[in-house]
Amino acid sequence: MTLRNICLIGLPSAGKTTIGKKLYKHLNKGFIDTDTDIKTRYGLPLPELIKKHGEKEFLKMEEETILSLDHQNVVLATGGSAIYSKKSIDHIRSHLKCDVYHLFITKQEFTKRMDNPANRGVIMNDYKGLAELYNERLRLYDDSADYIINANGEVNLNLFKPYNYWKQSLPPFIVYTNKNSYGQSSSPCPPL
Repeated sequence: MTLRNICLIGLPSAGKTTIGKKLYKHLNKGFIDTDTDIKTRYGLPLPELIKKHGEKEFLKMEEETILSLDHQNVVLATGGSAIYSKKSIDHIRSHLKCDVYHLFITKQEFTKRMDNPANRGVIMNDYKGLAELYNERLRLYDDSADYIINANGEVNLNLFKPYNYWKQSLPPFIVYTNKNSYGQSSSPCPPL
């Protein structure tokens, strides 16, 4: 039997790595952080890679790193820009057989947590500021996610259940499985 993987997607500073490191221990799985894999593979921190090669080339590096993954029973924390690659998301869903969780944070929380995007290696995609980046990426994360979890505060690790678990019972109120019901609204996530 193939053990499904869990993939965490979301904005920079949403907590993908921090929650991923707790979650893999909680669920007795392995852990992969694609940002760490990129640093190891290319021998430079993300901000230096972006500065040296540019954003477009960095996105290719990120895609190559994700497409090289072939694991079972892991928690995968992706870089925030992974959602710019359809190939990467398709690989995560089809080949890695991941249940994809969007760690949602509000725009206010995002701007509070972000100190300097350039120092973190954030792909700005020619956007002038964090608000524009937030608005664009939020839709991409929601479109790519199976589940959306509020990560503005402490996240309950028991929310990360296999797909079949949620089919058998109702999901808890802070997990949203019907992302399309609010996809066109002005509020990116239903009120809690």
